[in-house]
Amino acid sequence: MRNAECGIRRCPSPRPLPGGERGHVSLPLPFGERIEVRGINPHSGGFTLIELVIVIAVFGVMLTLVIPKLGDIGEADLKRSARHLTGMIRFLRDDAQAKKAVYRLRFDIQNGRYWAEVMTRTSERTVEFKRLRSVLANETGLSGRTTFRGVKAGSHPDDAFILFTPDGWVERAVIHLRDSDEKDFTLLVHPLTGDTELLEGYVEER
Repeated sequence: MRNAECGIRRCPSPRPLPGGERGHVSLPLPFGERIEVRGINPHSGGFTLIELVIVIAVFGVMLTLVIPKLGDIGEADLKRSARHLTGMIRFLRDDAQAKKAVYRLRFDIQNGRYWAEVMTRTSERTVEFKRLRSVLANETGLSGRTTFRGVKAGSHPDDAFILFTPDGWVERAVIHLRDSDEKDFTLLVHPLTGDTELLEGYVEER
Protein backbone atom coordinates (compact mmCIF):
# COMPACT_ATOMS: atom_id res chain seq x y z
CA MET A 1 0.00 0.00 0.00
CA ARG A 2 1.34 3.41 -0.99
CA ASN A 3 2.09 5.83 1.85
CA ALA A 4 0.71 9.33 1.09
CA GLU A 5 3.19 11.08 3.40
CA CYS A 6 6.46 9.94 1.86
CA GLY A 7 5.26 8.90 -1.63
CA ILE A 8 6.79 5.42 -1.57
CA ARG A 9 5.48 1.99 -0.66
CA ARG A 10 7.50 1.65 2.52
CA CYS A 11 8.79 4.48 4.72
CA PRO A 12 11.80 3.87 6.90
CA SER A 13 11.01 4.14 10.60
CA PRO A 14 12.59 7.26 12.14
CA ARG A 15 15.51 6.48 14.38
CA PRO A 16 14.72 7.23 18.06
CA LEU A 17 16.41 10.40 19.28
CA PRO A 18 17.56 11.34 22.78
CA GLY A 19 14.89 12.81 24.98
CA GLY A 20 12.37 9.97 25.14
CA GLU A 21 9.89 11.13 22.50
CA ARG A 22 10.84 10.29 18.94
CA GLY A 23 12.04 13.43 17.16
CA HIS A 24 11.69 15.53 20.30
CA VAL A 25 14.75 16.85 22.15
CA SER A 26 15.14 19.36 24.99
CA LEU A 27 18.45 21.23 24.75
CA PRO A 28 20.00 23.50 27.41
CA LEU A 29 20.83 27.12 26.53
CA PRO A 30 22.92 29.71 28.38
CA PHE A 31 21.45 31.47 31.44
CA GLY A 32 19.40 28.41 32.47
CA GLU A 33 17.01 28.47 29.50
CA ARG A 34 16.08 25.43 27.40
CA ILE A 35 14.93 24.96 23.83
CA GLU A 36 12.51 22.29 22.64
CA VAL A 37 13.46 20.79 19.27
CA ARG A 38 10.77 18.66 17.62
CA GLY A 39 10.57 16.71 14.43
CA ILE A 40 14.33 16.42 13.79
CA ASN A 41 15.11 13.79 11.22
CA PRO A 42 18.77 12.73 11.24
CA HIS A 43 18.42 11.51 7.64
CA SER A 44 17.28 14.91 6.32
CA GLY A 45 19.53 17.35 4.48
CA GLY A 46 19.51 19.89 7.37
CA PHE A 47 21.54 19.99 10.56
CA THR A 48 21.96 16.80 12.50
CA LEU A 49 21.26 16.74 16.22
CA ILE A 50 24.97 16.60 17.05
CA GLU A 51 25.68 19.60 14.82
CA LEU A 52 22.88 21.56 16.47
CA VAL A 53 24.17 20.75 19.96
CA ILE A 54 27.69 21.86 18.97
CA VAL A 55 26.42 25.16 17.54
CA ILE A 56 24.43 25.91 20.69
CA ALA A 57 27.38 25.00 22.92
CA VAL A 58 29.75 27.26 20.97
CA PHE A 59 27.19 30.07 21.11
CA GLY A 60 26.93 29.71 24.88
CA VAL A 61 30.70 29.83 25.31
CA MET A 62 30.91 32.97 23.15
CA LEU A 63 28.27 34.68 25.28
CA THR A 64 30.12 33.97 28.50
CA LEU A 65 33.55 34.95 27.16
CA VAL A 66 32.85 37.85 24.82
CA ILE A 67 30.00 39.73 26.50
CA PRO A 68 31.06 41.07 29.94
CA LYS A 69 28.61 42.19 32.56
CA LEU A 70 27.43 45.74 32.01
CA GLY A 71 27.70 46.47 35.71
CA ASP A 72 31.39 45.59 35.64
CA ILE A 73 31.92 47.98 32.73
CA GLY A 74 30.23 50.87 34.54
CA GLU A 75 32.20 50.34 37.74
CA ALA A 76 35.46 49.98 35.78
CA ASP A 77 34.80 53.32 34.05
CA LEU A 78 34.15 54.99 37.39
CA LYS A 79 37.30 53.60 39.00
CA ARG A 80 39.30 54.67 35.94
CA SER A 81 37.89 58.18 36.37
CA ALA A 82 38.77 58.16 40.07
CA ARG A 83 42.33 57.09 39.31
CA HIS A 84 42.75 59.87 36.75
CA LEU A 85 41.37 62.46 39.15
CA THR A 86 43.71 61.19 41.85
CA GLY A 87 46.68 61.43 39.49
CA MET A 88 45.87 65.00 38.49
CA ILE A 89 45.36 66.06 42.12
CA ARG A 90 48.75 64.66 43.12
CA PHE A 91 50.44 66.28 40.13
CA LEU A 92 48.95 69.70 40.89
CA ARG A 93 49.91 69.46 44.55
CA ASP A 94 53.53 68.55 43.75
CA ASP A 95 53.87 71.02 40.88
CA ALA A 96 52.40 73.91 42.85
CA GLN A 97 54.90 73.24 45.62
CA ALA A 98 57.84 72.88 43.23
CA LYS A 99 57.04 76.03 41.23
CA LYS A 100 55.68 78.07 44.15
CA ALA A 101 52.47 78.62 42.24
CA VAL A 102 48.77 78.63 43.04
CA TYR A 103 46.70 76.14 41.07
CA ARG A 104 43.09 75.12 41.06
CA LEU A 105 41.28 72.16 39.58
CA ARG A 106 37.99 73.30 38.06
CA PHE A 107 34.96 71.11 37.38
CA ASP A 108 32.19 71.31 34.80
CA ILE A 109 29.62 69.24 36.70
CA GLN A 110 26.97 69.18 33.98
CA ASN A 111 29.28 67.97 31.20
CA GLY A 112 31.51 65.73 33.31
CA ARG A 113 34.74 67.58 32.51
CA TYR A 114 37.62 69.07 34.52
CA TRP A 115 40.88 70.97 33.95
CA ALA A 116 43.67 72.82 35.79
CA GLU A 117 44.27 76.56 36.03
CA VAL A 118 47.21 78.60 37.34
CA MET A 119 46.96 81.98 39.07
CA THR A 120 48.75 84.75 37.19
CA ARG A 121 49.26 88.39 38.16
CA THR A 122 47.79 90.89 35.70
CA SER A 123 48.81 93.99 37.66
CA GLU A 124 50.16 94.92 41.06
CA ARG A 125 46.74 94.45 42.65
CA THR A 126 44.90 92.00 40.43
CA VAL A 127 45.31 88.35 39.60
CA GLU A 128 43.39 85.90 37.44
CA PHE A 129 43.36 82.19 36.72
CA LYS A 130 44.30 80.91 33.28
CA ARG A 131 44.36 77.42 31.81
CA LEU A 132 47.49 75.54 32.83
CA ARG A 133 49.53 74.39 29.84
CA SER A 134 50.59 70.88 30.80
CA VAL A 135 50.13 67.44 29.28
CA LEU A 136 49.30 66.10 32.75
CA ALA A 137 46.65 68.72 33.48
CA ASN A 138 44.82 69.34 30.21
CA GLU A 139 41.04 69.40 30.09
CA THR A 140 39.57 65.92 30.09
CA GLY A 141 36.34 64.11 30.90
CA LEU A 142 35.08 61.23 32.98
CA SER A 143 35.31 57.75 31.48
CA GLY A 144 32.34 56.06 29.83
CA ARG A 145 28.98 57.04 31.30
CA THR A 146 30.37 58.13 34.67
CA THR A 147 28.92 61.45 35.85
CA PHE A 148 29.50 64.02 38.58
CA ARG A 149 26.77 64.32 41.20
CA GLY A 150 28.53 67.21 42.84
CA VAL A 151 31.80 68.66 44.15
CA LYS A 152 32.12 70.27 47.59
CA ALA A 153 35.32 72.11 48.47
CA GLY A 154 36.22 74.99 50.78
CA SER A 155 33.90 77.93 51.32
CA HIS A 156 32.71 78.25 47.72
CA PRO A 157 29.88 75.70 47.33
CA ASP A 158 28.55 77.36 44.18
CA ASP A 159 31.92 77.37 42.41
CA ALA A 160 33.28 73.86 41.90
CA PHE A 161 37.08 73.85 42.19
CA ILE A 162 39.89 72.58 44.44
CA LEU A 163 42.68 74.98 45.41
CA PHE A 164 46.41 74.10 45.61
CA THR A 165 48.92 76.42 47.32
CA PRO A 166 52.74 76.72 47.09
CA ASP A 167 53.26 75.23 50.56
CA GLY A 168 51.74 71.89 49.49
CA TRP A 169 48.30 72.47 50.99
CA VAL A 170 45.30 71.04 49.14
CA GLU A 171 41.76 72.17 49.76
CA ARG A 172 39.60 69.51 51.40
CA ALA A 173 37.08 68.23 48.87
CA VAL A 174 34.31 65.69 48.44
CA ILE A 175 33.65 64.55 44.86
CA HIS A 176 30.45 62.60 44.26
CA LEU A 177 30.46 60.25 41.26
CA ARG A 178 27.82 57.98 39.72
CA ASP A 179 28.40 55.05 37.34
CA SER A 180 26.23 53.81 34.45
CA ASP A 181 24.22 51.58 36.83
CA GLU A 182 23.36 54.67 38.95
CA LYS A 183 25.53 53.46 41.81
CA ASP A 184 27.03 56.30 43.84
CA PHE A 185 30.67 56.58 44.89
CA THR A 186 32.50 59.30 46.81
CA LEU A 187 36.08 60.46 46.26
CA LEU A 188 37.48 62.18 49.37
CA VAL A 189 40.47 64.53 49.02
CA HIS A 190 42.49 64.96 52.22
CA PRO A 191 43.95 68.46 52.69
CA LEU A 192 47.37 67.81 54.23
CA THR A 193 48.62 65.06 51.94
CA GLY A 194 46.45 65.44 48.85
CA ASP A 195 45.68 61.72 49.09
CA THR A 196 42.30 60.47 47.92
CA GLU A 197 39.95 57.79 49.19
CA LEU A 198 37.22 56.14 47.08
CA LEU A 199 34.16 55.04 49.06
CA GLU A 200 30.97 53.29 47.98
CA GLY A 201 27.77 55.27 48.33
CA TYR A 202 26.98 58.97 48.68
CA VAL A 203 29.15 60.01 51.63
CA GLU A 204 28.97 63.47 53.16
CA GLU A 205 32.13 65.30 54.23
CA ARG A 206 33.71 63.69 57.29
